[in-house]
Amino acid sequence: MSTSLTEPLVEPAPLVRHPRRIFVVSLAVCLVPAAALGLFLWHNHGLGGAGAGARGGGHPGLPVYLRLFFAVLAIGGLAHAGGWAARRLGQPGVVGEMIAGLLLGPSVLGRFLPGVTAELLPSDVRGHLAVLAQVGLVLFMFSVGAEFDPSALRRQGAAIGMLSQATMTVPFVLGLLLVPAVFPHFAGPGVGQAPFAVFLGTAISITAFPVLARIVEDAGLARTPLGNLAMVCAGIDDVLAWSALAVVLAVIQAGSPLGALVALPLAAGFAALVLFVVRPLLARGADRLRDVRAPVAVPLVAVLCLVFTLAGLTDRIGVHAIFGAFLAGIVLPRGSRFLAGVPERLGTLNRALLLPVFFASIGLQVDVVSAVGDAGLLVAGAVTILVAIGGKLGSAALCARAGGLSWRASAGLGVLLNARGITEIVVLQTGLAIGVINERAFTVLVFMALVTTVMTMPLLRLLGLVRPGGSAPTQERLAR
Repeated sequence: MSTSLTEPLVEPAPLVRHPRRIFVVSLAVCLVPAAALGLFLWHNHGLGGAGAGARGGGHPGLPVYLRLFFAVLAIGGLAHAGGWAARRLGQPGVVGEMIAGLLLGPSVLGRFLPGVTAELLPSDVRGHLAVLAQVGLVLFMFSVGAEFDPSALRRQGAAIGMLSQATMTVPFVLGLLLVPAVFPHFAGPGVGQAPFAVFLGTAISITAFPVLARIVEDAGLARTPLGNLAMVCAGIDDVLAWSALAVVLAVIQAGSPLGALVALPLAAGFAALVLFVVRPLLARGADRLRDVRAPVAVPLVAVLCLVFTLAGLTDRIGVHAIFGAFLAGIVLPRGSRFLAGVPERLGTLNRALLLPVFFASIGLQVDVVSAVGDAGLLVAGAVTILVAIGGKLGSAALCARAGGLSWRASAGLGVLLNARGITEIVVLQTGLAIGVINERAFTVLVFMALVTTVMTMPLLRLLGLVRPGGSAPTQERLAR
């Protein structure tokens, strides 16, 4: 029996009438006993235990794995609550997760409730959280590489490549012009002006490819010319940014430009080996295993071995583990039946558990209140943020307009490419870890990443490029 394509399908009756109520009540049923157990252990082994204070903060009577479990549980709960609140406000969920991480740090919780911070995140637990955060960072970069489509860059032609380079070059050069003014405030101890300048230009000019993909989808611009153009430009910008960051890392970790001359060719040769030798071998092996019915754990472990092997090798070369993880995502065979669903499973686990820990580790290093009290830092930070926004948004809008887009669409492209999000924070955390920037610069630039991400959706609505329901405008409206 045939049905009309315009008629809605007849769906079976729902199993329950109020699924949200069942979800909330079930969640409470699960969490209340766990919370009661945690409070019982807290009271008996922490506040009242004889070993209180013996192992360095928190409730030392508890085993470290239990304290780590409760810390991860609290961080994950706060991050998901922040993501839910952000989506209710029309923002990508990652914005709320980033803000939730900042709330745990010295800017809010550490300032107003320092005792809670000491109990929830004691010093010995923070070391384990840092390890989990690095694992989350590596898996995040793998997901970025797995979602990246290099063939899209070849399909768009030289003009799109030039547009992407312009949106990267203009803010990069403006960042270099800022170096004499901000170097005394932002540079790490003992770092040279040249690597600092390259790093600052990279941090100012980067675009957050994963967050942009979420924004494009939420704005209803997926599979539209404007959305596709923004994604391709962001992909090219990311490649250029990671290349510039590799130069900085090689110079800093090698200790001299001469040492970098060794690390960079090694990194380039390793990337070529992975892309042109390992990638075809992986594709051939995945093709031969397409009919093999293996337990889910087998391809999952195989992919994890690939990710952490490449991450470890690039770290040994002298750039950073994130580049190896990114390469692992790029070379992972697409469309393989044997590996089907593995990147999605790893991404889901990472977003639910490890990325919130990464955001928390970032929040513990950001102190916005202390930055507000430094007048010189405020001026340097304000100028940096204005240059970052103006350089990226202005260059994208002008170049797109010159290419024939309407002013509305050109401005929309600039707004989209101005979003920096988590990719920016990954770059900043890397810069702080190697000492090219100090904690004050880290605070200012993390704030810049938040501002440029939060402003994206409101500006798209102001331009009429997105409706409250998330539907995309018609092509006639884009042309006006």
